[in-house]
Amino acid sequence: MTTARRLSALLLAGATLLAIPTAAVAATVTGVAAAAQPAPDIVYGMPHVEAVLSDALAKVITAGRLQMEMDNRAVELRAPQGAGSLAVENLYYSPVQGRFAAEIVVTGTQPQVRLPVSGRAFGVVQIPVLTRRVVPGDIIGPGDVDWQDMRADQTTSDTAATDIQLVGMTPKRGISTNQPVRLRDLQSPRMVDKGAMVTITLATPSMTLTTQGKALQDGGRGEVIRVVNTQSNRIVEATVAGPNVVAVAKPGTIAQ
Repeated sequence: MTTARRLSALLLAGATLLAIPTAAVAATVTGVAAAAQPAPDIVYGMPHVEAVLSDALAKVITAGRLQMEMDNRAVELRAPQGAGSLAVENLYYSPVQGRFAAEIVVTGTQPQVRLPVSGRAFGVVQIPVLTRRVVPGDIIGPGDVDWQDMRADQTTSDTAATDIQLVGMTPKRGISTNQPVRLRDLQSPRMVDKGAMVTITLATPSMTLTTQGKALQDGGRGEVIRVVNTQSNRIVEATVAGPNVVAVAKPGTIAQ
């Protein structure tokens, strides 16, 4: 073999030896880089925060359906893989103002991931309202009633809560549409007019007695009014049972 051929063979072998370690090193570096890449964070957004807040607020707002409005809708918490769930801490709620403040924390994180939040929250109930203005003498029918959401803390025991409390009644004064209806502003349709002649009835398991009387007050069905027995001239309290018909519970019931 000539000197030129030997030199060429040596150079070719050296290039091959150098190439092998370079590729191996490159592969090793790539593998280390891939292993060192951190896992993506767990991201908690608005739906997650609203869910845990609703559960916490439902324990202090017990009337009606919970309605909540966050002051800041751009809420996001990030935690490393393996972190726990969301929890609510330091919850404060003012029933008068309808406002809350709290901290949302990610359990199992160190240092603990936490985010202050605030907003408005209140219970909502559906109440019956009138679809048309009614005035004394009008009889409220099923078609006159609709339903409307209202804050539970703005209703009272005098606020009509069912359509049964409205249908068949007449107002003592005009009632506007889409407004809460006060029970004190309703009355049964007048079935007895003051000064009208009425039939006074007394019913027992063994007998039924009737006599004539004169109404001293107006009255609707179920209302107790004063009437005078025209035969005995005695004043008694009787319950309006129908048009110009009243009933007494027992004989000799004299109005005070």
